[in-house]
Amino acid sequence: MSYASAPGDVSGTPAGLQQIAKVAAVMLDLRHGFRNERRSPEYRAIHGLAADVDDTHEDWVQRLHPEDRDRTVQHFLEAVNSATEQFSYQYRIIRPSDGQVRWLATEARIERSSDGKPLRLVGAHIDITDLAIAKEALRESEERFRLIANSAPVPMWVSKTDGTRAFANQAYLEFLGVPYEQALAFDWRKILHPDHAARIIRESIAGEASLKPFTLEGRYRRADGQWRWMRSESQPRRDPAGRHIGFIGVAHDVTVAKEAETELRRLNETLEQRIRERTTQLASSEAQMRAIIETSNQYQGLLDIEGNVLYANATALAGIRANAQDVAGMPFWNTPWFSGTEGMRDVVRNAFRTAITGESVRAEMRLNLPAGERFFDFTMRPVFDQHGVVSAVLPEAVDTTERRQAEEALRQSQKMDAVGQLTGGVAHDFNNLLTIIRSATDFLRRRELSEGRRRRYIDAISDTVDRASKLTGQLLAFARRQPLTPQVFDVGSQVESIAQLIRPLMGGRIQIDLDLCDVSCFATADIAQFETALVNLAVNARDAMAGEGSLLISVKTVDVIPALRGHASRGGEFVAISVTDTGSGIPADKLDAIFEPFFTTKDVGKGTGLGLSQALGFAKQSGGEIKVTSVMGEGSTFVIYLPQAETPADDAEVAIAGAEAAISGRGHSVLVVEDNEDVGQFSTELLKDLGYAIKWVPNAREALRVLAEDELAFDLVFSDVIMPGMNGVELAVVIRERYPGLPVVLTSGYSSVLAENAHRGFELIQKPYSVEALSRTLRKAISERRVLE
Repeated sequence: MSYASAPGDVSGTPAGLQQIAKVAAVMLDLRHGFRNERRSPEYRAIHGLAADVDDTHEDWVQRLHPEDRDRTVQHFLEAVNSATEQFSYQYRIIRPSDGQVRWLATEARIERSSDGKPLRLVGAHIDITDLAIAKEALRESEERFRLIANSAPVPMWVSKTDGTRAFANQAYLEFLGVPYEQALAFDWRKILHPDHAARIIRESIAGEASLKPFTLEGRYRRADGQWRWMRSESQPRRDPAGRHIGFIGVAHDVTVAKEAETELRRLNETLEQRIRERTTQLASSEAQMRAIIETSNQYQGLLDIEGNVLYANATALAGIRANAQDVAGMPFWNTPWFSGTEGMRDVVRNAFRTAITGESVRAEMRLNLPAGERFFDFTMRPVFDQHGVVSAVLPEAVDTTERRQAEEALRQSQKMDAVGQLTGGVAHDFNNLLTIIRSATDFLRRRELSEGRRRRYIDAISDTVDRASKLTGQLLAFARRQPLTPQVFDVGSQVESIAQLIRPLMGGRIQIDLDLCDVSCFATADIAQFETALVNLAVNARDAMAGEGSLLISVKTVDVIPALRGHASRGGEFVAISVTDTGSGIPADKLDAIFEPFFTTKDVGKGTGLGLSQALGFAKQSGGEIKVTSVMGEGSTFVIYLPQAETPADDAEVAIAGAEAAISGRGHSVLVVEDNEDVGQFSTELLKDLGYAIKWVPNAREALRVLAEDELAFDLVFSDVIMPGMNGVELAVVIRERYPGLPVVLTSGYSSVLAENAHRGFELIQKPYSVEALSRTLRKAISERRVLE
């Protein structure tokens, strides 16, 4: 049986087969130079020559690629002029017909005379362009793999069937501490820990024999002599025909996780009772252990110089629940890693533009991934070729979500430690005060007690109550929740008074100097809190000077508060009160910490550590600030900034701190609003003793009902702030709207309502109050009503 070809079909002829195989016969007469014999159609097709164009040897030389021409001609001449009978070479030409660059392989035989002279060259030109392109693509793929592998922070290798390595990355070489060639032939069994050697070798032999993926875990000796726990994973390799040709492997250092596991096991074996008692703490520790293990792998990829994804590792792909083909070729900033987070595409695109210039970029990111919101430490680094040119960009990310959560738990623990310090300090101070009160009351019960001693005990109770009130005031001022009573006062005069007060506290070996304004400086603040803050600074200065040195208190006006503790500078009119000592100074790293709550150098239980916190809270709540400067060995300066007030037109407007005798309230009627029965009973009796006519109601609703019956029956309303239902401030506002001429005095030990909203212009007397203070406040409110009437 035969197969006939269709007319014009040459595929079955020798010429047709040559065209399909891209092979052309070549014959060259070498007897007198280089004279081409007739060119076949196949030759003209390969070389891009028209059928009617003559082709000389020189024309062939001109078609050679400029980069290959000299080398190819030299090789051809050496073959012709030598005694060889075979000529083989590969080179490129540029076809004149279409300008394409084609790779050709020449295989020829040189016929020679008996004396060795060349007579004729007979051979073939073979178009191997497709093969050359495939080889170049393979070379680029291998180079890309090598770049990725050498950038990886973990050892990677490719093994052959004889157990030696065909490739090892840079991390592998660094772990062994040997050059590349030695690493390929290195016997890894030499660095196995003796305890693990037999098992690892047995499992390795079994894994390789199975021709399936397998995992090994054991200790290996690193180049620096340290034993490291390594977990290796090996995958079988096969050639295009499916034959097994070795394995590819990667190893992760799991030493930290192993040590954590060992430590946890030890705790479980030896501290079972403590574990039961501290379940919460151990739960946090276990979470940290899990975080160490679960975040041991990095997100890693490789981008081309256009920013398109060339490669992404399994961890990165798992983060977006995608396969490699889903992201390959995409611009990196448009991939699912960033598309779910608003504004992140521009951030990543700008980072790539920086990396492509040769600079590394690092940033913290919060990304919305399919698994939820995650935090990352993100880096993007350029990859350079052998000429120092950026050939790719390597993005990497480490998941830090669990670390952030652990840091938050630590901050919560520190808060609890601070509360413990506060509890100890406050309990210590209050127990001292309660001891005085309890002892004094016990003595007052004795009938044989003389009048003089009775008076001393009563005074001791009164003084102790004042000290307790100041302590609670410090706590509230530290929290910036103290309801202040701002007043206009002469700062210079007040500082002079305080200086006289603190001289006995300073001792005879500390000199106190004052530097006051030439003119009066008035400020607006709570006088009592100002005195407390200044005394705290003076006592701290005394302690810093160890009882010997000089203290300078100066007052001046300024027009700006400098930038402090992350806040911008602030312009305006302020009074600056400076306290400068010649003490030991404050270390630079402690200048910010001294204002933190509970910071103290005293033992727990010997002080609350609220002095500077209270001073800062008072200054800020008054609209000012505190600045500190210090030089070790020379001393420190604290500056309190307060808002400056206009000079009062009348001296009577200037506040004067002092005590007055109780004033009779005879002839006046007071409506008392107090929900606590004991406090209400005591208040009514106290006001009756002062001569006031009293009506007591338990809440704001009842007070409004009584006022509605006869608003003229009362000269003043005296109300607590914290009550069920309508509070005292709300009641006062309603009374001001309905009965504008009726004054209201509020009282409270502490109220978030007052701290957040102040007392809205109403008179306020803070608990605990003295009889004199109560009498003075009520008389002032009633007197101001009369002036208005």
